[in-house]
Amino acid sequence: QTKHHYSSNNNYNIMVEDKDIEAPIYLAVDDKTRHWIYFGVTRTNKERAASIHKNDMGGGSVLVNQRIQNGRGRKDLTLDDAGFELVECPTSLSTEEFYKIQAGDEAATRTYYNEVEEFIKKQLKCDKVVCMHSQVRNEDRIGNSDGVQGYAGFAPHTDSSPVSADGAALLHLIGDHNTKYKRYCYLNLWRNISEDPIEDNHLAMLDERTTVKPDDYIVKDIFGLQYNEVQYGLNARHAAKHKWYYFPAMKKSEGIVFKQMDSDWTKPGRICFHMSISDPTLSDHNMKLKPRESIELRMICYWKDASVDSMPTAENTNEDMVRNPLEVAKEMGSASLTASTTSSAVTIYNASISQLLYGLCLKIPLVGSIMRLATVAMGWIDNTSTTTTTAATTTAPQKRTTGYTGKPIDYLSKFTTVIDSYPQWPQVGKSWAKGEIKAGGFQQGIARITTALVDDSMNYQKTKHFEPEEKDAIVECLLASDSYIKTAEKHWKGLV
Repeated sequence: QTKHHYSSNNNYNIMVEDKDIEAPIYLAVDDKTRHWIYFGVTRTNKERAASIHKNDMGGGSVLVNQRIQNGRGRKDLTLDDAGFELVECPTSLSTEEFYKIQAGDEAATRTYYNEVEEFIKKQLKCDKVVCMHSQVRNEDRIGNSDGVQGYAGFAPHTDSSPVSADGAALLHLIGDHNTKYKRYCYLNLWRNISEDPIEDNHLAMLDERTTVKPDDYIVKDIFGLQYNEVQYGLNARHAAKHKWYYFPAMKKSEGIVFKQMDSDWTKPGRICFHMSISDPTLSDHNMKLKPRESIELRMICYWKDASVDSMPTAENTNEDMVRNPLEVAKEMGSASLTASTTSSAVTIYNASISQLLYGLCLKIPLVGSIMRLATVAMGWIDNTSTTTTTAATTTAPQKRTTGYTGKPIDYLSKFTTVIDSYPQWPQVGKSWAKGEIKAGGFQQGIARITTALVDDSMNYQKTKHFEPEEKDAIVECLLASDSYIKTAEKHWKGLV
């Protein structure tokens, strides 16, 4: 039976249903390549040339409609079985104190970390907890100096892997050489930090008992600011077998604990694929939803006693042979650059599988172009190409032929429709647009969004190959149009 929850915030008075959600997500394809992504990192052309990764994202992916079930009332969704669990864990911190944690407030951080350490020790009966890192998320506060981030949606992922988690577990035992531990678990505690229940952009988790091993686990390198990690992407091969869950209307007193890696190989649940998921049906009702406010805290738990001794050591992991993926990419890139006598320009012949699949899988009117624009703007996929001249060959850019009508006004209706479809944009596109508006104000933000739309890097609006001056004329026409600006104001003026 469907249950309903109502927000206590009168400004949002939104009904939240305990129901299943069906939404499109991106799953990885095992294309016999090592997948990678540069997340939040801006690389120079020189850095790209020095790396085997010429683009910021690589590896195949496909769009799949996935059902996410309501997990409330399911007694079998436990941490050691499914890899995640809903727990009751009240906190003494106010909503604003959580934002202080993100801003670096030591007192608030210490208070929350101590709360969590005490709770986790009692809940898991472990002997030691080391809190490592926390992240506050709220799409309405993206771009602020305190480092609040948007939601990690669309693509299931793990935050770690055995090799990365083993290294972290050993690193955080430095100075504790006299204690013998038999097990560790790299864990995440995720919670709502608002006084109102979560209305959308829920955390979705995959029951690991429904994965196919080892088929479903595709190795992926993630390169961030001052860190790199080996993770897993989720293979699309067995998507029909996967069981996904979320917990509707989560309160501030609730949390989800889920595993990033458990060294105990006897547990059914050892690592949890997860993602943010938005209910696409809510946009059909034109509801004004309160943005999700959440915090995730990553930690490593240690046990002195366990059924098996699964702790890594420098010896059994051959620690001295473990390489830094970023350095390997640079070494391979340098070798490739030395040997290569061909252009590094991105063409259909040397484009990554990811780029080709984006052209196929995202060719959805309006929405596909927004997804592409957002991923380019957020640095997930390269939007540049270069021409390299060597002693052996010179590759000149091909002459473009454009289909420009000569009248900028001819494109007004098309791009106004794109802007007006904003409620149907994927979450990553919405977050990108909101970030642009908030970062530069309405006028500068809409100018940047319009320029990106007209630039049309994947040619969804058929303006990609227009000459720069032709694109400039269209942008100028759009920004001078009252109907276009009024449409933009309808969706974004309130963000300033």
